[in-house]
Amino acid sequence: MIQATILNKDYQIRDKWEDNTIKQMAKAQAYIDNMPKWLENYIYSDSDNEQPISESKLLAFQIDWIELFSDIPREYLESEISVNAANEISLVELFNLVSKFLGEPKEEELGKSEIIRLGKKEYKLIKSVKTAGGIDKMLGGATYKHFAESQALSSLFQKKNYRKWEYLSRITAILFREDEDEMYDEELIEMRSKAFEALPVSEAYKGYFFLLGHFNKLQKSTITSLTEKEVSLQVQRQSLLSRIRIGIIKRIKSLLKVFLIGKTKLL
Repeated sequence: MIQATILNKDYQIRDKWEDNTIKQMAKAQAYIDNMPKWLENYIYSDSDNEQPISESKLLAFQIDWIELFSDIPREYLESEISVNAANEISLVELFNLVSKFLGEPKEEELGKSEIIRLGKKEYKLIKSVKTAGGIDKMLGGATYKHFAESQALSSLFQKKNYRKWEYLSRITAILFREDEDEMYDEELIEMRSKAFEALPVSEAYKGYFFLLGHFNKLQKSTITSLTEKEVSLQVQRQSLLSRIRIGIIKRIKSLLKVFLIGKTKLL
């Protein structure tokens, strides 16, 4: 978070992911969901054939976006701050500080973790369970309800649906808890989901990236396992066919031997 002094008063700009809560990002998402098509195309489209947009329209959008991530009064943004002055705080400079929030955080920015923090409290991912072979099975302590609901919410979250931040809050509330031995409790999850609206985006995403990394590894492991199993079955089939062929050849040789012996006797 950084400060800007305007008319001898300090104001804050939330320029980092950890400066913003899930609830604050939900407000920004509501703005994105309701932005006009021309603006959406200008920001998110890869096409080079977009219609030109007036400078005043773009500046109005930039002021809207800066206002979402700062406590600078709108009247100051509109009348007290220059558009692009070199030696003072400008609208262009302020917008550049918060423009990243039009997109998604990246794992290399935030990292990943199986522990997230809200204030002084720590929340841990559902504990692993050791298999008979001594291997840690991640989320082994989760129930069907944990998996079913979190997977459904994760799919909606990845589609960037208009309620995406609500989904992230609930996914985190389902899979992270203070007590690792906590059983599935709808009411408790609902309370934690509401509390997690105050969770810094960086903390929520650290947990999400950790889960995503694990699920990707699990998927690759499953594919590898299935591939190895298929190869093993093919080897077994080839071995069986080989044994069958050898058996047939042996029988043919045996029959030929009998036939030849019989023919000799006839002579």
